[in-house]
Amino acid sequence: MDKSASNAFINQLLTYTLGMLLFTGSIGLGTVWLRYEISVVANRNQSLQAKIAQVQRELDDCIAEKAAAQSPDNLIRLNSTMRLGLDMPRQEQVEHVPVDVDQWLAGRRNPELFTAELQPVVLRRGGSR
Repeated sequence: MDKSASNAFINQLLTYTLGMLLFTGSIGLGTVWLRYEISVVANRNQSLQAKIAQVQRELDDCIAEKAAAQSPDNLIRLNSTMRLGLDMPRQEQVEHVPVDVDQWLAGRRNPELFTAELQPVVLRRGGSR
């Protein structure tokens, strides 16, 4: 048997084996890298969800605080505490506005964010129409 043919076969076998090891190693490394990236994105997503929940809680607290400050009982108490001498409005002085006042004011302040048509709110003094 020719010794050079035997060496050539072994060299080819070693070369192909080394190539396969490198190929499977790169696939394994790519898999580990992808799993790491998935975990990083999952952690970032979880922290964003926690921030969203925190902001929602703060917003709910602000809405509750605003509602408590605007309650009639609180306004009457503040009137007597501060000795303002204000009376309850008469029925003819009350003007009901058909639009959401908060959204109207926000749209007036930031017209580029609120594209809905702004309707003017008209308040008449003394209940005249």
